[in-house]
Amino acid sequence: MLKRLVLVIAESALETVPEALWWHPEVRRYARDRGLKPGEVLLDRSYHHRAMRGLRDAHKRGRPDIVHFSLLNALETPLAREGLLEVYVHTVNDKVLEFNPEVRLPRNYMRFKGLIEQLFKLGRVPPDGETLITLRDCSLVELKNEVKPVITIGFSTSGEPKPLDDVVSQMVNVEVAMTVIGGFPHGDFKEENMRLFDLCYSIDPEPLNAWVVVARLVYEVEKKLNLHRKRLEQVENPTR
Repeated sequence: MLKRLVLVIAESALETVPEALWWHPEVRRYARDRGLKPGEVLLDRSYHHRAMRGLRDAHKRGRPDIVHFSLLNALETPLAREGLLEVYVHTVNDKVLEFNPEVRLPRNYMRFKGLIEQLFKLGRVPPDGETLITLRDCSLVELKNEVKPVITIGFSTSGEPKPLDDVVSQMVNVEVAMTVIGGFPHGDFKEENMRLFDLCYSIDPEPLNAWVVVARLVYEVEKKLNLHRKRLEQVENPTR
């Protein structure tokens, strides 16, 4: 029986503006308006589109909103509240964000960006008191070695076509399953990361946004574990 679903949003388009773009007027103006240095703001295509022209792998970068939406669809679900979900964000530059189960993320996107900018600067948030999010250097292979999953499943348009409920059926009978969803807008995983997957599936004939896959995956696992019924029974029979 599944005791821990490890959800990794991988190669995420989450990073501060790279040094090569600090000089760009678009970046400098945006940072000045935010009261920050160019290297302290998150790279965001909505504000830095022109500056990103010519940037390596630009099509996969500059989308913090993907991580924001995906986390909102995962961290406060019944699966997470029951302690069965562990969430990590692996970034395009091989950094990993780790979350305290008690974290409550801002719903407002600009507040979320401010929080993550503080995280990139300090390595943890909040700066004082109980740590809610940490940031550290860590590749996807290093993270997998730490997690020690029984099975690792990737989701990609290049994977084997398979309905999501069939995919989840393969996970719920092991103790620790690691699932990897791309946190980027276009393209595919790097080859070295694809090799980490025991299995890789495509769950729809069309590309789906990461946050849609996250929401559907978490809910499907909850259904397979009969979690909703168990939680409601606890309310009806609190002494059981």
